[in-house]
Amino acid sequence: MLRVDFSDLERRQTVEVEGRIEPDEQSFTDCSFVLSRPFEFVLTASWVGSDQVVVRGTCRGGVRQDCRRCLQPVERLVDTDITLVFVLDDSLEDGDGDTIGIDSGAREIDLGPHLRDEVIFAIPSFVECRADCKGLCAGCGEDLNSAECTCSLRGMDPRWDALRALQNK
Repeated sequence: MLRVDFSDLERRQTVEVEGRIEPDEQSFTDCSFVLSRPFEFVLTASWVGSDQVVVRGTCRGGVRQDCRRCLQPVERLVDTDITLVFVLDDSLEDGDGDTIGIDSGAREIDLGPHLRDEVIFAIPSFVECRADCKGLCAGCGEDLNSAECTCSLRGMDPRWDALRALQNK
């Protein structure tokens, strides 16, 4: 479980938190990627002053996304550093978007939703299978990386003729 127990943290001042999110979990179902490998977290939670908890560590895993040009699946490794700052609600200042408020009566912090957000921000929204990806034909949908387009130039919008002439040079 990816949780920080305050009683444990008060006793030791620093707590190691390790956990993983498996590909079959529902945490990332509404994202532009799917988990191809589990996300593994290695984190350290520490008291900073009397009202702040700082959680630092790493996240490693893998995702699969569709190439933005040809729609072929692209596997990517994720390796990112994570820093979360939690502050008791009594000490939280207005407009401080870098900190996360926690109830002063709370006995633990569930890191799951916050780690999910950090991972989503670390993964680019759009990927390409390779830098020279030719994409799909706008007329017939053929993958131009693996085959030549067979659609006719007839029936295409004549307003693009000037650009087509440049392409053929």
